[in-house]
Amino acid sequence: MGAQRLIGPLTAEQAKSQSEQDAEARFEATFQEHWPRVFGVVYRLVGDAAEAEDLALEAFWRLYNHRLKIEGEVGGWLYRVAMNLGFNALRASQRRWRYEVEAGRRSLEDTPLADPADEIERDQRRQLVQAALAKMKPRSAQMLVLRHSGLSYAEIGAALDIAPGSVGTLLARAEAEFEGWYQVLEGGSHASQ
Repeated sequence: MGAQRLIGPLTAEQAKSQSEQDAEARFEATFQEHWPRVFGVVYRLVGDAAEAEDLALEAFWRLYNHRLKIEGEVGGWLYRVAMNLGFNALRASQRRWRYEVEAGRRSLEDTPLADPADEIERDQRRQLVQAALAKMKPRSAQMLVLRHSGLSYAEIGAALDIAPGSVGTLLARAEAEFEGWYQVLEGGSHASQ
């Protein structure tokens, strides 16, 4: 397709389209010109290539969104935005590190060291509970899991499509069924020890 010859002045729509194409071309040229240095500046700040790439792209995205409001040379604006994004990322990383260290310290202070024998016993009980639930009727097992997860009778009824007035009775039956299976399995596990 050859070049079109325009006769007469451009319509408003043609002028807008040409203006948008020119803006896109200017943005592409700005990106090509400034990308290596913007990326390099941010990389030197954060020290991680993937994070630096994300932050540099964010700076260019902001430029793209504000390009009509920025007059003249955009390089200074672009580097300032990139630097600010890099410093914000550093501050966030330092805050996150401090929070994680503090949370770890508190966790160690608040949680006594577990006795290995207690851990083994807890793990064995957990396995027995899972085995007993697996032996039960599916609806009964689901009811127990939902109830012990903190759901109300009404919520259990809605989740399992059971009349709320029947939930209490069905839960009592499910608990009895669980107890029976748990004792059978517990007796079997003690017999094998």
